[in-house]
Amino acid sequence: MKFKTVIPIFVVIIVFANFLNAKDTFAPAIQVDEMIITQYEIDQRALFFELLKFPGNHKKEAEKSLIDDRLKFRAAQKSNVEVNPAALIFELEMFAKRANLTIDQFSKRLKKEGVDRITWENYMQIPILWFETINRKFSSKISSSMLSSNIENQSGSTSEIQVLLTEIIIPVQIGFENEANQKIEDLRKIRSLKKFSEAAFSNSVAPTREVGGKIKWQNLSNLPSVVRPLIAGLSIGEVTEPLPIAGGLAIFQLRDLREGNKKSRSKFVDYAEFTFKKNTKTKNLIINNVMICDDLYSFLNRIKKADLKRNNVMENSLSKELSNVLSELDKNEFIIQENDSTAAKLFMVCGRSEKEKLSTGDINKISRTIANKRLLSLANSYLDNLRQEARIVFK
Repeated sequence: MKFKTVIPIFVVIIVFANFLNAKDTFAPAIQVDEMIITQYEIDQRALFFELLKFPGNHKKEAEKSLIDDRLKFRAAQKSNVEVNPAALIFELEMFAKRANLTIDQFSKRLKKEGVDRITWENYMQIPILWFETINRKFSSKISSSMLSSNIENQSGSTSEIQVLLTEIIIPVQIGFENEANQKIEDLRKIRSLKKFSEAAFSNSVAPTREVGGKIKWQNLSNLPSVVRPLIAGLSIGEVTEPLPIAGGLAIFQLRDLREGNKKSRSKFVDYAEFTFKKNTKTKNLIINNVMICDDLYSFLNRIKKADLKRNNVMENSLSKELSNVLSELDKNEFIIQENDSTAAKLFMVCGRSEKEKLSTGDINKISRTIANKRLLSLANSYLDNLRQEARIVFK
């Protein structure tokens, strides 16, 4: 009889132990106002980030992203935004396609590594909700007149923004990623220009270390494409987010900002290239009747085997030979070259300008780009405000 009672007691102990473990796993870990984030969600998101080889401390990044997700989700609810199932399926398909897998195949691979499909779906639905929320909240503030003004200002500007930066690059050794991330976060807290430069001298492995990490004036447009978004919008003394590079992490502090004049500016030339069969009568007709570039179109229809090309390009993109020819011509002037016995070629300058003539399609594309950048800036500011206003408690 005693032997029989051992099994039930043992089972009870195991069940109770599993219950305690499950209780800890699903216990609240972070509270964002009235919203709860469980330890299970953090563990799942961290493992998801690890499998995808995201940079940084996966646990900390998981906590940060889940907090932001809660704030974005609540903002979407206030704006009555819901996830479109078709949009979610599309995003899941695109995500899985990067690994040459279907949604089900990718989901099974995640499950094999311990990540539930709902973790993946929750991660993918937030950007959809947030994008629609931001569009509803801010799109009306981006007027077409502002976009047109920006296009005009950007196209015709004779100066550009220059930045003065201090850089710190620290090495990241395998197995010591957490220490490197902590070190870079401590350095990012420095706001003093002098102390940041001293920290560069003490910690950086960049060649600029000997001068306290200081970089000379740089045109913002000349910075690497991965660096420009980090710098744009910084105030003096602020430090960028960490930039993962080969074997290390880089951060930059903005020391100063100015508007500098461009020493040289590429101009655009609008020119016509008209090829026709070598003929004295045709040549004389052109000389006597062509006053502007548009006149060439009538000759195109009247002359057999004639060809007309019209281009609007940067002068510095022309071949040296063509550049020399066009440089001798003013607007509506042309020259006829007869280099062989059968064909003649006319070059005519239709106009020159400081900016490229944009088609309606080009302007619409630029408008969308500017609008998206403006929306991104407003979205980041809105999220910052949501974070500041929220009561975030780590259990």
